[in-house]
Amino acid sequence: MARTETTSVFIVGGGPVGLAMALLLDRFGVDCVVVEKSATTTDHPKSRGCWVRTMEIFRQWGIEDAIRARGLQDKSDMFVFVESVAGREVGRTRPELNLGQTPAWKSLVAQDAVEEEIYRIVAASKHARVLFSTEFVSFVETTEGIEATTRSASGDMTWRARYLVAADGAGSATRRAAGIEMVGPGNMATILNEYWRGDLSRFPLAREAAGYRIIPKDPDAVASTILNTNGRDRWLTLLPVGGPGDERPRTWTDAEIIQIIRAQTGVPDLEVTLLNRSVWRMTRQVAASFRRNRTFLVGDAAHRFPPTGGFGLNSGVQDAHNLAWKLAYVLKGLASERLLDSYDLERRPVAESNADFSTGNMRRFPLTEEAIRSGDPDRIRFWINDMDKHLHSIGQALGFSYEQGAVIPDGTVRTGHDTRVYMPSDRPGGRFPHLWLDLARQQSTLDWFDKSFVVVAGPLGEAWLEAGKSVAGALKQPLGLQMLPTADPSDGFQIGLRGAVLVRPDGHVAWRMPWLPSDPAKALAGALTTLLQ
Repeated sequence: MARTETTSVFIVGGGPVGLAMALLLDRFGVDCVVVEKSATTTDHPKSRGCWVRTMEIFRQWGIEDAIRARGLQDKSDMFVFVESVAGREVGRTRPELNLGQTPAWKSLVAQDAVEEEIYRIVAASKHARVLFSTEFVSFVETTEGIEATTRSASGDMTWRARYLVAADGAGSATRRAAGIEMVGPGNMATILNEYWRGDLSRFPLAREAAGYRIIPKDPDAVASTILNTNGRDRWLTLLPVGGPGDERPRTWTDAEIIQIIRAQTGVPDLEVTLLNRSVWRMTRQVAASFRRNRTFLVGDAAHRFPPTGGFGLNSGVQDAHNLAWKLAYVLKGLASERLLDSYDLERRPVAESNADFSTGNMRRFPLTEEAIRSGDPDRIRFWINDMDKHLHSIGQALGFSYEQGAVIPDGTVRTGHDTRVYMPSDRPGGRFPHLWLDLARQQSTLDWFDKSFVVVAGPLGEAWLEAGKSVAGALKQPLGLQMLPTADPSDGFQIGLRGAVLVRPDGHVAWRMPWLPSDPAKALAGALTTLLQ
């Protein structure tokens, strides 16, 4: 008979998103268990890039510096178009400009490093357990929660939990068991990922860019990509091996793969060690719902994008950041279960937007290749310049806004969305603007938001802070109280001198009142009650 254990939240999948969910729940003091069928964190670089919002979250967790140290050098967010790494360079994109709108700029870092750094924190946590070499088998809903069955070398186990979080990737067995369908094309292309070791440190180009698009002189040769993982000796070669029908004539031998890599690099005698290999389908799919009863989808279990643009891991970590505080508030009795309905309402539109952005980037590559093969300098210049949009994406990374869910609209109209430009705003739904609070540039307004709602008042908004104290006591809600030193509209602050916003634990504005009403405590209590009850 299977042994039985209980936990508040049962998480299937110990990749970056499942580990992020565990870390977040631990910060709230919520017990959870992560089961992962692999023996350890991934040994494959997989995704490569943590964008601004994700790095802001890592900064909050105290792992930003460790993750950044394992990434590529600054200003390496470029694609270089070459005949080979050692051969002629056709052109390159430009690094994205850092305009100081964030305390934590993006990092070109591989997924294996990210997982290791997140796991380092989770492994030492008080409330989270990670069980590797443990396979999720099935689950059923009960009147009190869910019962899941797992299998490991020590035998079968039954887990009873209030909620289940599916973080088990693109082929999510948990999602299928919950009966949630994916919407969109299931296979746009079939790609081979070959992770290999080979010393290219002699080439300055090896340290300068995130990726190399190889377009050989031979017009019959297939274009391919090398992605940079450490700037020295570990690389990821991406080769198209089939179309939507997954039509692969035959599998290449290791010797053939090594010859392909040598041709890509332009070094005929390069010593190459093949590390590991995966074949995957490029898709553009978003789940029909991110929730069914007590089951929630996060990361690739909820959405699958082309990797062009790097929003897969980033979207997943932000899914966890959105969901964790809501689960914690419900489990602690600070909010009704109605709050959990907001997860799907908020994150699914973001996933659709990121899917569209990623698909657009994918379509740009063949157009650039055709331009280069044409030899027309004007055509080449146009498309390589257009390729800047692939990695110039701060507007996509920070500019999303939750238009419905755990937000109270104030009647203002959302401005147009520009993927390359971020316009900070304290409008409900958006991430609260960053402002340095000290001359040493160590403390940011973003540091105010972590485990509770926060009232942020304008520079003359003392009455809001007094109201916050009163409301926190009356409603028995933890409530942070902060005052802006300045409220310059050019920094995105529209609350003025005497207004205020109510900001959620995840840093998104939930409610705004850019003036001081006759009874600020009543207004604030009404907003908090609307959001949580």
